[in-house]
Amino acid sequence: MDLLVLESTNDDPVFKSNIKGIGAVAAVARPNATAQDARINRSSISNVNGPGTLTHVNTGGSASSLTTLNSAKTLVPNTVLENARETEKLYPFRVKHLGKTEGYILYAFTAQSRQEWCDKIIKAKTRHAASLFRQNAEPFRLRVVADTAFAYDVMSGVPKSINIPGTPLDRAIKEVETRFAGQPRPNPICRASVNCATTFHQPYGNPMIAIGTDIGVFITHRDNPRGWFRAIHINKVTQIAVLEEFSLLILIAEKSLIAYHLDSVCPVSAATPSASNNGTSNTNSHHHPPPSSQPQRPPQKLSGARDVSFFATGRMKDRTLVLYKKREGVSSIFKVLEPVYQKSTTSSSSSSSTSRISSRLGFKRGTTDFFRDFDDFYIPSETYNINLFQNSLAIATARGLEVMTLDKKVPFSIPDLRAPECANIKERMAGQRPLGMFRLNEYEFLLVFEEVGVYVNKHGEVSRAVVMEFVGRAKQAVLWGGMYLVLVDQGGGFVEVRNAVDGRLRQVVGGRDVRLLDDGGRGGAGAGGVVGNGGTGTGMGMGTGMGTVKVGMQHPESEKGFVVVEMVVNEGLK
Repeated sequence: MDLLVLESTNDDPVFKSNIKGIGAVAAVARPNATAQDARINRSSISNVNGPGTLTHVNTGGSASSLTTLNSAKTLVPNTVLENARETEKLYPFRVKHLGKTEGYILYAFTAQSRQEWCDKIIKAKTRHAASLFRQNAEPFRLRVVADTAFAYDVMSGVPKSINIPGTPLDRAIKEVETRFAGQPRPNPICRASVNCATTFHQPYGNPMIAIGTDIGVFITHRDNPRGWFRAIHINKVTQIAVLEEFSLLILIAEKSLIAYHLDSVCPVSAATPSASNNGTSNTNSHHHPPPSSQPQRPPQKLSGARDVSFFATGRMKDRTLVLYKKREGVSSIFKVLEPVYQKSTTSSSSSSSTSRISSRLGFKRGTTDFFRDFDDFYIPSETYNINLFQNSLAIATARGLEVMTLDKKVPFSIPDLRAPECANIKERMAGQRPLGMFRLNEYEFLLVFEEVGVYVNKHGEVSRAVVMEFVGRAKQAVLWGGMYLVLVDQGGGFVEVRNAVDGRLRQVVGGRDVRLLDDGGRGGAGAGGVVGNGGTGTGMGMGTGMGTVKVGMQHPESEKGFVVVEMVVNEGLK
């Protein structure tokens, strides 16, 4: 039931004569038929007994229309419509199975009949949502962190989705609406694309959330979903992360890696509870950043030309490291930086050899206020993301997943599929882009591809004879808490949550234009779905505890609205 989506309920009526190539809409009238007796016009043709077959069309996504019917696949041959019924109106509505590229267009003889069918579907899904909530069956509940601050541009957006009462998203929206009931609804302060997010703590333990957009970085107290203000005016922010231990915020803006002192971006006065009052006052407009009494320290650009695709943060061998990737042709060059507490005039211990490598790869070396050069390496392939572990790192490339250490810099591909019993797994993985490598425990890892997950041991050998099959085709993936695999579908229609150990589907969060904004590991997922931490989801070791996975999507009650929610573990899960 979670995977059935009602995509439209009020499409314009059509005439039978205008639906070419679909005999499915030809129906035989019954003398005593009434509006209540009218049934969905599923395909019925002459010389075929029974109710017939549904017309199966390629919807091309949630925004499809009847113009696609000319290229539709039909499961029955064409029929000749009777002249008496050629001008009869039919009332279409669309349903879809999440994860499938194709959907169904169904027809009713009257508008009332169509509405009755749609109401029945919504009622069934509402009952199902209530049952899941009553049983505490879903591993995550949702919490709104922004419901009014962000919106689509007036010339953009997607068709409004159909809200199902009682779902985690519906409950989260009702909670925030109840909290601010009776207060003016703030106007949006950002009508640009929302790309990334992260959670961090200010001094004195103030929890904050930062969101990167196409027009800058916006910040609010975690307990105030309507207290957003723009902290950084900069274009095209695609990835963001905070290194709390060093009080640094790093981001990619217009393909350049830039670092900011946290106290310059978000002064402590902006994070005090009194500034937001827990979001219970002054909500008729979003907040403006309060002035800081401390001198503003300028940001520092960490990369060269505008060629940075993504970065990752994590701890390796008890060092906090930042790795960023620059593209050079069809190859990838990675530079490794180490943040420092004070200005450094030295590089890593192997400065002479590293300097020669950097010179050959085209990196400019020098001192930095925030970081020092630590290492760099080269991958002769296009790369998509990177996962950091204690002693090694895994890189998702066009050739598959490759693992290497910074000491030897000799990558090897995983999984090892040379064994005859791995032939089926190799065939199932063919042509799929890798999304990441995640540690399940001390002995086993999960390799995630677009449509499947493969279990391997610490040597890269397949540890289970079966693969984890996904509902859809994922574009972003993250492992939370070492237990739940969170996948965002390429079509942006839903979030798929699976038990990472046994592969069972545990939860589906539906929506329109769904995006993964934060991987929950304090490294920021970014617009490209980059995941920095390949461990068990215990954060980057740079903050206080674990972050939360955050996703954004179209507001289900506002066609131009954009809502950001965080996925909070359901403590009462059964």
